[in-house]
Amino acid sequence: MAVTIHDVARLAGVNSSTVSRVINGKATISPDTKERVYAAMRELDYHPNSLARSLASGLSGAIGVVVDARDAEAFSNVFFSRSLFAIEHAAQVRGYQVIIANGAQSRGGTVENLMKEHKVDGLILPPTTVKPALMETIGDFPYVVLGTPDTLRSETCWVDNNNEQGAEMAVQHLSKMGYCQIAYLGGYQKRGFTRRRVRGYKNANQGCEIIFPTDGTSENAFAAALEALKKENHPDAFVCNDNLAAYGLLKACRELHLSVPQEIGIVAFDNYPLAEYMDPPLTIVDIDTAMLGEQSAQLLFRRIENRVGIQQIMLSTNLVIRASSERKAK
Repeated sequence: MAVTIHDVARLAGVNSSTVSRVINGKATISPDTKERVYAAMRELDYHPNSLARSLASGLSGAIGVVVDARDAEAFSNVFFSRSLFAIEHAAQVRGYQVIIANGAQSRGGTVENLMKEHKVDGLILPPTTVKPALMETIGDFPYVVLGTPDTLRSETCWVDNNNEQGAEMAVQHLSKMGYCQIAYLGGYQKRGFTRRRVRGYKNANQGCEIIFPTDGTSENAFAAALEALKKENHPDAFVCNDNLAAYGLLKACRELHLSVPQEIGIVAFDNYPLAEYMDPPLTIVDIDTAMLGEQSAQLLFRRIENRVGIQQIMLSTNLVIRASSERKAK
């Protein structure tokens, strides 16, 4: 038998009319009551009739996730997929659909069409699209930026992971393990999150800058690490911008017969599924991209419901310590 709105109401301990108002967003409902209703909907796997809701509320029943197709790497990796899955899940709970579209243009493009044609009730944007012209076009329309924009940072609504904090934790951990010359390896320096990671590295490394940028590939990281490690006074530890840089560094260490972690310590950003199965397993600055997507979606729904204005949320990172940085006392 199909689950009805009355079943949701009974489980949540509210009236059916309250469930209807929560779904349609037509009245002010306390956050606690809303959460009870959403929890009941999740438990019962209840999905509102989006067409009926749209007719009742005047809303489209959809949100847009905008990508910049010029930046293929940014939205084709496993971390974007995790964020997108979390956005999809949060939307599904509320009976919303998710529309994915390319929106690199500032005016007359996809974003403007989605708004003017009432195809979506809100937008989740990549930071690369945040430009004055686009923000002027969007105006008061509900949106959230998935990441920290390089421009208009205080004037825009965004959610991001604290990349500076993650780099600082990595350097502090390596220092605590007895490493003295800590370098930074990898990262396309034009990317905003890379610049923030490098800034955190510099802050924690007491102004000492040993930076080896790469083009983002493991092959280029291997070449850069090989050159660095061949120097007489080479670094004894590295903070890697991502797992690809760490893979290249591990390969260089093997070629030069340098022991990890006894001679070279490694901490890398991003907890790729294979990171713990590397030889040795990689110590990781874990960026919770699922939480990033979840928080972005929740903030967008609050904005759609006119409950918050411009807001910025910075999510903490987590250090997962594994063998690549656990040097034993000599």
